[in-house]
Amino acid sequence: MKKKVLAILVVGLVFGFFVRASINEPPAIMAIEIQNSTEAKIFAKALYPEGFREIKPTAVRGETLYFDLSGLRKAWDDNIKKHGYGAEPFIVLTIVKDGKVAVQGISLKGEGRYQKITVYPEYKPLKTTKEVSSETISDGNVQPMDNYWQILEEYHEETIPVVVAEIINADYSWGQITYSYTANAHVGFGVYAFLTSEWSHIGTHYTYNVNGGGLSHAAFDRGQDVYIWMDFIYRYERWKIHIDGQDFYEEYVFVKSFDPNSLSWAYYRPSNVRPAPINSWVFEVRNLSETYTRPYYQFSLENLSSDAFSIDALGFISILSSAGIISPLAATAANSANMFIDVNYEYSNIQAFVCTLDLYGETGTYHRVWRGQSETTVNNINTVPVVGFYISQG
Repeated sequence: MKKKVLAILVVGLVFGFFVRASINEPPAIMAIEIQNSTEAKIFAKALYPEGFREIKPTAVRGETLYFDLSGLRKAWDDNIKKHGYGAEPFIVLTIVKDGKVAVQGISLKGEGRYQKITVYPEYKPLKTTKEVSSETISDGNVQPMDNYWQILEEYHEETIPVVVAEIINADYSWGQITYSYTANAHVGFGVYAFLTSEWSHIGTHYTYNVNGGGLSHAAFDRGQDVYIWMDFIYRYERWKIHIDGQDFYEEYVFVKSFDPNSLSWAYYRPSNVRPAPINSWVFEVRNLSETYTRPYYQFSLENLSSDAFSIDALGFISILSSAGIISPLAATAANSANMFIDVNYEYSNIQAFVCTLDLYGETGTYHRVWRGQSETTVNNINTVPVVGFYISQG
């Protein structure tokens, strides 16, 4: 009897230890070393399910900041249960030093409880204005006498259906195209910031959907076009930053998430669906159809020249501009730069999206295939392919 009681006590103690260990898990600490940041003012934001939120370092040692991301990870874990999508931690640092500013986005990949990242700021001249009103600092979290602070002044979200693949078929070709998403696969979306009169690509936000299951399969006949689209959640934020009586603003545009179950297709593009951001068509091949039973051309995402493609951003910018939400200067700069959102579809050698195309033609006929691409002047010149095709005769 005593041995049985002793065994029960031992099991209970071991069980209690593991329960306490699971409850009191070590914090998820990230250390960020910021080179050339001595005496700089540093502002940090983390992307939560509802949007960016200011975060404070738990410790500062020299040029290294330490952040506890336990709350951020929990917020995304809870969001998975409620809404079906999660994200890797994403942090934005604004570093102000000697009248210059650098904005850096940081993606924390993997499941490690501790990581250290080194940042090399690329400073640009900072344009500030003197504070003329304290209306925007009436929030209890901000004190007018504080030397420096940041506050979210404006935000807007919009779910927009956007073309992710298209076939413009000015030919006698026919074929089929398939587009799908792999559940839990990570997708990276470029995050863009407007500061010092220009847009910059500051980093990549990785998100994933646990529901998955999205699939579009379209067969098309001679001369028929095909469009495939999906819903994306776009977000805009404007932050005011105050330093020593001076103010400046940051404006952000990015895709927060997507809905693979919204994948749809048609032989025309509905008016509410934004087009693919194609700036030019690049000649791909001129092929002979040797027999109408075998494709003369086949495509899959592995054939792209990069691990990213582009989707529209200017449609969202237009919505913001019409509503008077985004600054006119930021809207004009986005349109002038032909800004788009780049989509990284590969993560740890796993493709989030699968797209295949097969083209057929009558025996003995020649066909030309052109592929679309996007071009923007953001970050100098950035060219990203589009999953879009133009088919011509001869």
